Amino acid sequence: MYQESLDRHGDAVQHVAYWLDDACYDAAATHLESSGYPEIQSLRLPMLRVGYFDTRRAIGVVTEIVGANDAGHEFRRNLKLGNF
Repeated sequence: MYQESLDRHGDAVQHVAYWLDDACYDAAATHLESSGYPEIQSLRLPMLRVGYFDTRRAIGVVTEIVGANDAGHEFRRNLKLGNF
């Protein structure tokens, strides 16, 4: 997915990401898909779930949603602080 974007658009914004509580992930994914934005790729880790949705025709970039549990939110806070 990333290489395809580089090949087509060069060094440009590829996606926007939204962090959510894991409890909100399923509703957000369902909303995106029912609105006509299919899931391109997804993965699940112990602390978070990630889904990429094809919103390129609407906003020009892919939309990523990240549903994080408490450990995932703590991981993100540490990354922002440079603690990794």
